Amino acid sequence: MALYRALFVAPYPGLAEVARSAAEDFPEIDLTVHEGDLQEGLEAALRVFGSDFDVVISRGGTAQMLEDEFTVPVVEVSVSSADLLHGLAIHNPRGERCAVVGFSNTLKSVSQVADFSDFDLDVYSVNFDDELPLVLQDILAGNYSVVLCDNFAVKKCAELGIEAHLLESGPESVRDALERTLFFCQQVEALQDKNHVLWDILKSQSSSVTMFSAPGRLMYSNLEEGRSELLAFMREHLDDPAPAKLTLRRARKIYRLNMIRSGNGPAEVVSFSVSSSNIPSSENLVGIVRLNRDEVEKRYRASVYKAVGAGEQSTAFISRASRIEKPVMLEGEIGSGKAQIAALLYLNSNMKNRPFVVIDCSLLIDKSWDYLLNSTGSPLFGQDDTLYFKAAHALSDDRLRMLLDLIRRTGAAERCRLIFSANDDAAGGETAGIASIVEQLSCFVFTAPSLRKRADIAQAARLFVASEAQRMGIEPPTITDEAAEILGRHTWPKNYIELRQVMQRCMASSADIINAEIVHDALGREQSTLFSSLATPDASTSIELLRPLKDTEREIVQMVVKKLGGNQTEAARILGLSRTTIWRMLK
Repeated sequence: MALYRALFVAPYPGLAEVARSAAEDFPEIDLTVHEGDLQEGLEAALRVFGSDFDVVISRGGTAQMLEDEFTVPVVEVSVSSADLLHGLAIHNPRGERCAVVGFSNTLKSVSQVADFSDFDLDVYSVNFDDELPLVLQDILAGNYSVVLCDNFAVKKCAELGIEAHLLESGPESVRDALERTLFFCQQVEALQDKNHVLWDILKSQSSSVTMFSAPGRLMYSNLEEGRSELLAFMREHLDDPAPAKLTLRRARKIYRLNMIRSGNGPAEVVSFSVSSSNIPSSENLVGIVRLNRDEVEKRYRASVYKAVGAGEQSTAFISRASRIEKPVMLEGEIGSGKAQIAALLYLNSNMKNRPFVVIDCSLLIDKSWDYLLNSTGSPLFGQDDTLYFKAAHALSDDRLRMLLDLIRRTGAAERCRLIFSANDDAAGGETAGIASIVEQLSCFVFTAPSLRKRADIAQAARLFVASEAQRMGIEPPTITDEAAEILGRHTWPKNYIELRQVMQRCMASSADIINAEIVHDALGREQSTLFSSLATPDASTSIELLRPLKDTEREIVQMVVKKLGGNQTEAARILGLSRTTIWRMLK
C-alpha cells in the first residue's frame, strides 16, 4: 500500500515512460507523472499541486525551477556516468570530438568522467537558461563533431542549426531518484513521529510552554490564563541572553518563566516554560512588596529623582556596585534618593529579570516580621532575587540581631542581592545597628548626596516643574530669577521629597510665573507642615507641659533636629535661634 505521494515531472516523453516502469518496484510511492520541459513542467506541477504531494521529482532546469517555486522538497534525477557512456556509444561510436551542454545540477557526474577519461570531451554547464545562447556560440566556434545536451539545450541547438542529441537518464538513474525519495519520506515520517511524541509530552506537563521562532513568530503555546499579557511580556524579552529566569506579577498571580534558546540562526527557537502561583496573603502584609522590572522602571521614571537627573551623581558608584556581588549599604539624609539608587542598582544588574522585593523596615508589623523570618515563602529564602531593606535604621536592636543571624545562617547574601538603606542619625553619623550590618555583611557603603550639595538647585527645580507640566499636559510656568535665588539658598532638610512638595505648591499657586512671593509662601507652608508634624501627640512625641520651660524648649529642639535628619543649621533657622544655642541645648 502506497504511503507517500510523489509528483514526477518528466522534461521529455522517454523519461516519463522510464519513471512509470521503475515505479512498479516502489509500492510505497504513489507516483503521479507529468510530461513537459521548463515552462510546461511548471504549469503541470501547478495544476496538480493542490493534491498535497510529499516530494517532487524532476531533472535539469525543470527541477531547478520547481525547487525555486515550491516549498515541497525536490529530488533531482541525475545523468550518471553510465548514462553518458550509453549516449556516447550510440551517438559518438568513433570517439570524435564531443561537447556536452546542460544545467550544472544535471551534469555533475558527467563533469567527473570528462576530467578523468581519455575521451575528447568538453562539458559546458549553465546555471540559468539565459546563459545558454553564449555557451552555444562557443560550441559553434569549437567545430565539435557531436553535441550531447539536456532537453532544454536540444531545443536551443535546433534553433541555431546545431545537430544535437538528447542525453537521457536511464532506468538506474530514475531508480536512484526513487530510492532517495523513499528514504527522504521515511526520515521525515520518523521525525514527525518524534515531534508528535514531544508535543504530547509538552501538552501533558503541568507547567505551560510557549515557543517562538527566531523572527519572533509564535510556534506553539498552551497558555490559558494571562495569555495575552504573558505573550506580550515574552516578546519584550526575546532578545535577552538565555538561559534566563523571569518573573511577572499581575493582580494576585506570580508567573515564573524559564527561558531557553535552542538551535542557531533561522532555525533558532526560544522557549518559555511558565509556572504560576497565587500571591500568598502574607505577601500583602504591610512593609513587604514584590515588584518586577517593569514596575521598578515605572516607579523610577515617575520619581522626582529621575525628573531632575539626580541619578547622574551616582553613576560611577552604580557602575562599580553592579559588578560587585557583595551587599550594599546606602546611607544619607531623609529624601536624598536612597530608594531610587537601590532601584538603579537593581535595573543595572544581571538580576533585573528576577523580582525586586522591597522590605520597608519602618512599616513592618508583627505579622509581617514573623512571615519574613519563619515562612517558607519569605523573600529571605528565595534565589537570585534582589532584596531591598528600606529604612534599616528603624529596626530595633533585637530585630536587627535576628535578621543578621538569619542572613548568615541561611546564606541569603550568597543566594540573593541584598541592599540596605538608612537615614543618618541626629548626630550626622552612623548608628551602632547600621555599623553592625556593614561590618557583619561586609557591605559596600555609599552615601547618597544631599540636594543642597548640587550647584544647580534652581535648575533642578526647573527640571521638575517641566516634568510635572508634561505629565499634566500643560505649559510649564516660568521661574523668575529672584525665585530661583531663594530656591538656591534654601537648605532643603528633606531633600528631593521637599523639593517635590514645594514645587508642587508653587505650581498650584501659579499658572504662568513662579515668583519670589510664591516660593516664600510655599517654603513657609512646608516648614509649618514640618513643625506641626512634630507636635502630633503619640507615645513617642508628646511633650509634658507641666515642667520647667527650659526642659520643654530643649525637648522641642531635639525633636526638630531629629526631624530634620540632624541638620542643626536648618533647625536654628526654623526656630530663630543661633547655631551655638542649638548646639548647647543638645548637649
